[in-house]
Order: sequence, then C-alpha cells, then structure tokens
Amino acid sequence: MNKNRTILALDPGLRDLGFAVLRGPRLVAAGVRPLRLLPRSRRHAEARRLVADWIRAYRPRVLVLEATYRHPVPGFAALHCLARASRRIARTARIEIAEYAPQTVRKAIVGSGRATKRETALAVATRFPQLRVHLTQDRRWKECYFLNLFDAVALALHHQGEHA
Repeated sequence: MNKNRTILALDPGLRDLGFAVLRGPRLVAAGVRPLRLLPRSRRHAEARRLVADWIRAYRPRVLVLEATYRHPVPGFAALHCLARASRRIARTARIEIAEYAPQTVRKAIVGSGRATKRETALAVATRFPQLRVHLTQDRRWKECYFLNLFDAVALALHHQGEHA
C-alpha cells in the first residue's frame, strides 16, 4: 500500500457526522458536522452532500466507514441508508471502500473491543495531541459531539494499520 494515500473515514450519524482525513501519518482534517439542526427530512441529503464534497476536496483513495446493518427501527435503518449512500458515492468516484465494526477498531486502537468511546478518544489524542482540546468539555452534549470526531480518526488509523 502507498503509505501516503489519502483516507476519508466517516463515523456515520444523522444527528452528528464525524469525519477524518489522513494522508500518510498526517491528520489533514477532522471534525463533526451537526445534522441535528436540520429537519429530519433534510438530514440524509445533507449528509450525502457533505460526503461528496469531502471526496471532491480531499480526493481520497479509500473511504472507511463504521459498519452499519439493516435494522427495523427507523433511526437505525436511516443510518444504514446513509452508509449505503456513502458507499454508492465512493463507488461512483472509483474509491476503495472499507468497513469495520466498532469493536474491531477499538481492539486495534485501545487493545480491547470493549473499550469505551472515551477510552478510544484518549488513545487517538495520544497519537494526535492537537485533538486533546476536544477531550475536555463543559457540557455532556459537547463531549458526545466530539466523540464522533475521535471515532472517525480511529477508523482511519485502524484501516491504515490493517494495510501497512
């Protein structure tokens, strides 16, 4: 594998969409896009637009997603639809696609598949100290919000480690 190829990783969510872009060992971009402020009917379209924009902006060679599954509960089903749409966008752009279960990523990053999101965030912040600012928040909702960023970075790091 080309060690400098660009990875776009997504922690899919229809309330908050976490993303990270790694180019080799460098974290190029990472963040969270809040979708919760939009009406539910517009969230899916906005998430698809964001994914397409990130692909155009960063030209990744691979899209890494947290694995989602079909589910009878509408919220989880919508999440699976978002992941499916992201895969379609990547295929159209001829981008490799990889998906990993959260437990697999946490085991690789933290050493335990049962690690918490917070423990994963701490391990990621050790690798990228510039992200430490997002670890201490004055509100619980802010902490949950930024955990999406850390999950996306962890996905990218796991993929990079798998293909080193």
